[in-house]
Amino acid sequence: MDVGRHLHYCPPGSPFFDLPAAAHTDEDDFPLAHEEPPPGWTRRGGTEWIGISPPDSEIPGQGWKIHVSATPDNAEDILATVRKYCLEGGITFKFLRSRAVLESRNSKYGDRSASGKFVTIYPLDEARLALILSELDDLLGGREGPYILSDLRYRSGPLYVRYGGFLLRTVRADTGELVHCVEDPEGRLVPDHRGPGFRPPAWAPLPDCLAESAAARNSGTLEDFPYRVTSAVHFSNGGGVYRGTDTRDGADVLLREARPFAGLVDGEDAVGRQQREHWALERLAGLDCIPRLIDFRKGREHYFLVREYAEGEPLAKEMIRRNPLAGENRSPEAFTAYTEWALRILGLVEEGIASLHARGVVFRDLHPSNILVRPDDTVVFIDFETADSVDSPARQTMGAPGFTAPAEYRGPAIDRYALGCLRLAVFIPLPTLLLWGPEKTEDLIDAVLTHFPVPADFADTVRRDLGIEADTTCPRPTADLRPDPRENWPALRTEIIDGILATATPDRQDRLFPGDPEQFATSEGGAAFAYGAAGVLWSLAEAGASVPAHLTDWLVAATHALDRPSPGFCTGLSGIALALDRLGRAETARALVSQVVADLGTESGSADDTLLSGASGVGLTLLHFARSTGEGALLDEAVRLAERITAGPAGSPDGRTRFGLLRGPAGRALFLLRLYEATGAPSFLEHAHTALRQELTHLGWKGDHLPESAPGRAPLLAVGSAGTGMVLHDFVTHRPEAELIRARDAILGSTRRRFVAQTGLFHGRAGTLVALRHMVDGTGAQKNGAEEESLRLHVDGFALQTVRLDDRPAFLGHEAMRVSTDLATGGAGVLLALNSALTDGGPSLPFFRRSGLAPRTGAAS
Repeated sequence: MDVGRHLHYCPPGSPFFDLPAAAHTDEDDFPLAHEEPPPGWTRRGGTEWIGISPPDSEIPGQGWKIHVSATPDNAEDILATVRKYCLEGGITFKFLRSRAVLESRNSKYGDRSASGKFVTIYPLDEARLALILSELDDLLGGREGPYILSDLRYRSGPLYVRYGGFLLRTVRADTGELVHCVEDPEGRLVPDHRGPGFRPPAWAPLPDCLAESAAARNSGTLEDFPYRVTSAVHFSNGGGVYRGTDTRDGADVLLREARPFAGLVDGEDAVGRQQREHWALERLAGLDCIPRLIDFRKGREHYFLVREYAEGEPLAKEMIRRNPLAGENRSPEAFTAYTEWALRILGLVEEGIASLHARGVVFRDLHPSNILVRPDDTVVFIDFETADSVDSPARQTMGAPGFTAPAEYRGPAIDRYALGCLRLAVFIPLPTLLLWGPEKTEDLIDAVLTHFPVPADFADTVRRDLGIEADTTCPRPTADLRPDPRENWPALRTEIIDGILATATPDRQDRLFPGDPEQFATSEGGAAFAYGAAGVLWSLAEAGASVPAHLTDWLVAATHALDRPSPGFCTGLSGIALALDRLGRAETARALVSQVVADLGTESGSADDTLLSGASGVGLTLLHFARSTGEGALLDEAVRLAERITAGPAGSPDGRTRFGLLRGPAGRALFLLRLYEATGAPSFLEHAHTALRQELTHLGWKGDHLPESAPGRAPLLAVGSAGTGMVLHDFVTHRPEAELIRARDAILGSTRRRFVAQTGLFHGRAGTLVALRHMVDGTGAQKNGAEEESLRLHVDGFALQTVRLDDRPAFLGHEAMRVSTDLATGGAGVLLALNSALTDGGPSLPFFRRSGLAPRTGAAS
């Protein structure tokens, strides 16, 4: 999930990510959401939809469905009209239950394919489809609403039509996700396309009543539009951003598209914001830091603002690429050079903002992604869709996390606040920490002063821009990481454990612990190992906590309630089984393993070979249980699984080049290495070697070094080299190949960088620390002064992204936007990493303890 999607799961007033609907109450609902249907009718309520069905309703499994679009202003009236019509006609329908849900779905970061869908109607056949469309068009035709991108519009709207499933039918894709399906003429379940484009199945001919609509759609062109799109830059629910060419003179241009009634932010749609940008660019014409406005016009039903294409890289990218904290050159000269560059850029930004204000314009969305650094190191501002006049009394309604001014700020003070945030972020790119109180602001200032030779008045300048006073009374954690953290670790470990347990919500069915929004993406998420309860409880047990029985009971109940769960490790039954085994529920865990084994021969079983969701994670789980139970049949199953994945083509299910322990060949190499250790069969070591070679190629390994520009250079577990280094470290104990040792050492070197943006295990510092500890312990490299310093720096580095929640330490998840306790992104992963680093023989990741099974005579090879 990107930042925009994560914002969708940030309910106001909560320190945790949560479902958007969880912040809504019955008082938000449309009155008709609670009005009982006629006797005999069925009403089904959910967090977003209300469904109404007539007596003895038997709708087909799929067909042409009708969607009714609406705006927040006309939704209640449209609902009353549609409800009355459907009740009188005995027609099944459903509708969004509240204005808040409708606004969320039509918001800037809402799902583009779902935007505009307010009411869904299910005609029994094509004849009734035609009748309903005709009659409802008489009642609603021409009403305003967002264009539904996935559908074919009927006449002037707000009625839209698409072919799709009426009843829920799913299959598990190669990626392990459940995919909505329809049935083709041969009776096979195939994906029900729900993307932002009208794509009915080839075997579903268009009904006659839609011929006129299809002809109108196909004949639509952008008349007299002198620009040719060459590539898409970005999409949001409000429209697209495209690079293009002016056909009149060949100039490079940028086109910003705006969809009416879509991309809502605080009630304003994308067209309203584009009009703001047009106004601002006209007022600022001629300034060197502003791209030239070329055109503003309507093309069919969408609006397009055209400006010159500004060459340059986003400051957000440059301040990471150049910053020595994020690299491995820690010389004083590197920090001095970066400081000089950053202060020069900040000076240009400050001058540019002053020029905007002199022209009567407040930017109101100043952040590093809206500042381009040109090749000559000058700056240009982009994206003025929230700009306003300097004397406007309006507060800031939209802004990047960490750069949005407090509600009481107005006019130029909004930009000054963002400039203060930028002064910190350009050195320590963690601006969202400012959301967590004045003590975090002071922590950031202290971090900048500690690492960079900034001017003596730097702190005062930041505070002036932010509009705050120096706080000399900020409380500090009572159990922070002391100069010798081993002395303080037992007390801190207890605090972290108690803090995680205090967040448990056993009364909820969807999740037990607050974590990343990924836990809401699949039915298994709230229970699964990566983002759900299994990983949290396993980590607590590994760290020596006494896990309350009722929390383990919750995990068992949630697992039994799953419908056709994935067998995968991080995302499904295998990881849950490992956790329950560690929690003392061996019988339940073994039953889950039996279910996994039964699934291996079905279409739903381990379609990919990854550690995250596929065969490698399943195979490693089988090896764990073969060791713990002594059942040779499980080892045989693991052998058969390995033979299956080594016989087939290597690669990711979607054909993309993947790297990292979770999705790349490194996960496969780990499984095959552990299988070699369990069986002694040399072929598995050879296959592990092949997988590691493939992984290094994907990472960008050049034979003797891993360049800074390599795609997998970052020392992260999920999308970097850290996990690969761990597997290499274990592999070279069996085959000490010189190049693989060099690769391991190069990855080890990359773990020494001081700055890691996230704290979590999969994408942040916790994973880096686990990998570093693993590679300097045991068989292989031994700790020296550099590794000891790196371990200490990473341990200390967690303090900056630690907050106090109910007077206990808690750890910030994605982009420091909310607290997370899960294994992948939050406190459970941090607990695991710190315990590994600060405890001799402390636990590491699953499967990084060799199985201990003796080679079996005659084992398959």
